[in-house]
Amino acid sequence: MKKYPRYRMDKKLEPRMAPQIGVMECSYKHLVKAFGNPTLSIDYGDDFDGVENCAWIIEFESGDTAKISDVRPFGNQDMDHKHINNWKVNAHSKKTYEWIKEIIRDSNPNG
Repeated sequence: MKKYPRYRMDKKLEPRMAPQIGVMECSYKHLVKAFGNPTLSIDYGDDFDGVENCAWIIEFESGDTAKISDVRPFGNQDMDHKHINNWKVNAHSKKTYEWIKEIIRDSNPNG
């Protein structure tokens, strides 16, 4: 049974300067299975101001927003984001972070 509200993704969404509230360990493939292709990616020609190469920008029907983006290990800044296993989550509430983790679990029941 789903315990999270419906959500949408759009390039125009802005996670409103949300702080980083967690780092999740999962594969790029699991994120794509859960949310579809990234909202923003260097693969699409999007520019990032920092070390990120891709991100999912999510807005729940409750109005809560979140951003999931890649975290490359220190010294591996050239690592392809499709091989990353740690993803930071920026959101304003722990509840939003829990919804994201639940969506990933529901979309990938076999791990």
